[in-house]
This record gives sequence, structure tokens and C-alpha cells, in this order.
Amino acid sequence: MNIFPPRKTATCREKPRLLLLTHYYPAHRGGVEIVAGQLAARLAECYDIHWLAADCDPVPDIAGITCTPQRAWNALEKHGLPWPVWSFRHWWRLRGMIAESDILHIHDFIYPAHLLAIPLAKALGKPVVLTQHIGDIEYSNPLLRNILKAINRSFGRWMLGMSSQAVFISPRVKTGFEAYTKFSRTPLYWPNGVDSRIFKPSPLPATRSKLRELHGLDPMKPVLLFVGRFVERKGLPLLRQMVEMRPDWQWCFAGWGPLDPTAWQEPNVFVWQGRQGASLASLYQLADLLILPSHGEGFPLVVQESLACGTPAIVSEETAAGGPEFPGCIIPVAHSPQKPDPAHWISVIENQLNTDKQAQYRQLSAEKAKQSWCWENLATNYKKLFAGLVNRERTQKR
Repeated sequence: MNIFPPRKTATCREKPRLLLLTHYYPAHRGGVEIVAGQLAARLAECYDIHWLAADCDPVPDIAGITCTPQRAWNALEKHGLPWPVWSFRHWWRLRGMIAESDILHIHDFIYPAHLLAIPLAKALGKPVVLTQHIGDIEYSNPLLRNILKAINRSFGRWMLGMSSQAVFISPRVKTGFEAYTKFSRTPLYWPNGVDSRIFKPSPLPATRSKLRELHGLDPMKPVLLFVGRFVERKGLPLLRQMVEMRPDWQWCFAGWGPLDPTAWQEPNVFVWQGRQGASLASLYQLADLLILPSHGEGFPLVVQESLACGTPAIVSEETAAGGPEFPGCIIPVAHSPQKPDPAHWISVIENQLNTDKQAQYRQLSAEKAKQSWCWENLATNYKKLFAGLVNRERTQKR
């Protein structure tokens, strides 16, 4: 199965062939696949990219990138476990796809096709860059929690150690795997980027009030925003408790999933689905704060997007440890998924809403985000990394 264009003649400059693997395509709206798409779009000028993911969503239309959806069974996602399993026919073809490539880029080791691709690439002498987004997850279910820890310390340690280069998007996740993994090269910490052309502050406070009116919100009441999947791990049960405790606040939810806040039938709850890009940025811009009581994440892209729009984020201490210190902009809250404390979260939110430095923090959030998370700089880092690995492999084969 030929997935790349024919090799050019020796007289023509030839782009290296990059095989990209993710569990879903960006239309699925998860942070990992959105990050993969943003990065791939910037790498396409230097690489012939073929992108493989489950056929659960429409494929992205990105210049220079060929997408081939893989038929997959995805029934576990409705139970909060996004773990698509390719059909046997696609697994069988994977070896040929890897053989045709010059380098593989894989996002997270834990998905079935990725677990097969890494040892296959190793056997075929193909370099693999593994970008790891998540580590241990403190599921409320102790069985799930311990199963994931066992997978990380067995398959995870093996896959990361086998990869030509491991890249972590979170220092917390990096530190966790370093405790029990022997890497072939020193692992890297490269945070994800944010598109500052889209995710930027609203120009004036009056614009924020107008945005609230356009979305059916009261400009005079506080607006708290959640963005992400509506699942237990993201803290939806805890958020429901907070909604009931503060009916005078407006609680906005942008996302999708089985724990849909619409079903709560609370008059102070507003829900949007299918928001992305500029339409999502407007929700960040109108909000006072992003509230994310999640656990088991690296450093969520939604936090970066919110800060880029000038909206501080209140997150769990675990999530805050996955990113840089932004005092006053990223506000960590002590949080136990097993014993959540909604009153404590409410108290932290009240303090942030009542601070006289709110305008200062909004400006600081946007400035620091723009300085820290540049897609172009990240893409340049990956280009240099890929080029070095491809050239080393070609030199060794001569």
C-alpha cells in the first residue's frame, strides 16, 4: 500500500516522509489531536506527511498532509475511555506504512496502534519521536487508577525507552516517567503552542459586556467557564455541586460528553457544543475565570487558550504543576478526586473574583501566554529534531 508520493529523482530536492499517528483527528476536539494538527500544518513545508487516526471524525483539510482514516471500534469512549481499536486489516498494513516512511511522530504511547508501531519502527530501523501528553490519572475508580499506573510502568516505560526521542508537554508528566524509565536520549520538555492570532484578549471591557449579551448572559453577573469533555475525570460532578451552591453565578460549559450539564436543568447553566477556533475564543474572552477541576492531565490546551485570551484559570494543584508558574493567572487549588471539596473551590473563586488586581491579571495572562507558547518556535524545534534523526539514520545506513 503506497501512502506517500513516488520518490523524486536524485536531481530534485526530496522531502523526508513523516508518518504521524494520533488516536483521533482534530474534529474530535480533544487537546492532543488539535495540537497534532497545529504542529503538522507547520511541518508540512519540510515533510511529506501522512496522518493515520481512527475514522471517528471527518479528516482535516491541511495543505501538504494526506490523511487516511483507519476503521476502528470506539465503543469505550462513551464510558469515558477514548481508546479506539483499529480493525485487523489496518494493523496488518501498518508495517508497510512504517517501512515507507523516514520518521514517525506519535502522540501518546497508550493507544493500540501506537503500541504496535513503536516496536515495528525499531525493528525496521526507523526513528520515532514520541510526544507524551499524559501520565498517571487519579481515577476515582481504584481499579482503573491502578491499571493505568501498571501500564505506564510496563508498556509506557518500554515504549518511551525504545523511542529515538521522548518529548513531554508537561514537566510533571516528564518527572513521573523519569522515575522509572531509561531513555535512549535525554527527554525534552516542550510545551504546546497557542495560536495568538485567534486566542487573544477582547480589546476593551465594553467588548466583553457586548459578548455576554450576544451569548444571552447578564453582563453584570460573574461568568465561570468550563471547556472540555463532559466526563468524570474533568470534574463535572464537582462542578454540578458548585453550580447548585452559587445560583447567582453564570456557569458556562463548552464541550461534549456523557455528563452533559444541560441535563441538570439549572437556570444558571449555559451549554455550547461544537465550539472551536474564533467561536471558542469568544467564550474565553467573555468569562471572568476558567474553572477546570480535572485530574490526570499533562497541561491542558484549554488552560493555555484561556490565558492567551486574558482569562485566568483556576485548576487543581496537579494540573498547575504541569505548566509554568503564572502567579495570579494560574490559580492552583488543593483537590482530591476521591474527596472533592466544592466549598473550597467556591472560596478560591470568590477571592479571585473580588481581587482589585483582576484587570492586571487579565493583561498579564495574555502577555505571558504570547511570550511562552509560540507555535512557530515549537515547530522549529521539531523540524531540527526530525532533521537530525533522519540524517543520523541515513548516515548509519551508508
